[in-house]
Amino acid sequence: MKNYRILWFLLPLVGLNKAFACDEYEPFTLEEIKEFRAVLQNKESSSLDMLFAFEQMACSDRPTVRHFALEEGLKNFKDPLVRNEILLRAIMQKSTINIVLSETRDLTSKDKAFIAQHAGVYSHDIVYRSMPDGCIGLYTKDCQVAYSVFIHGDKVQFRYGVIIGEFVLADTNELVGTIRGGKTKDYTQIPAVIKLL
Repeated sequence: MKNYRILWFLLPLVGLNKAFACDEYEPFTLEEIKEFRAVLQNKESSSLDMLFAFEQMACSDRPTVRHFALEEGLKNFKDPLVRNEILLRAIMQKSTINIVLSETRDLTSKDKAFIAQHAGVYSHDIVYRSMPDGCIGLYTKDCQVAYSVFIHGDKVQFRYGVIIGEFVLADTNELVGTIRGGKTKDYTQIPAVIKLL
């Protein structure tokens, strides 16, 4: 494999955040993309080779290649630190946060009304992103605590006014948790999922 930008023996010194950061999207050739893909899909590949291939594809100037890298990365990497970085990158590439709501028998009438009001999917467009801060603004072009999504490792906190959600990266490669539609006792925890891909 060609040596593009990362000296692997320096990786522990610069840290994963530095390694995963894209200074700019790269116009890789089809042959290079095929090579990276083969490494990611080969179960015999070393962890470092797979990480290198993932990093290159995740910085491709082709959205479909970046999506493939995230999908294969979540599928193949077991290291929690790497999975957390992939989670962060996957969320940062979204244009909308869609929270899929599930109705259960013990929900209140207010909970059920909240689900019905949003047709089972509570959504917000993203207006601001800060990968270094691990946050997404949902209302203004900054990360106001009351109107943002914060990513902390494998955990994600969602807040839009009185609507608050807590999620964690599951083995199913999606964010699983709950969302509360209001502050009063009429609202409880609604089971919810955020699809990463």
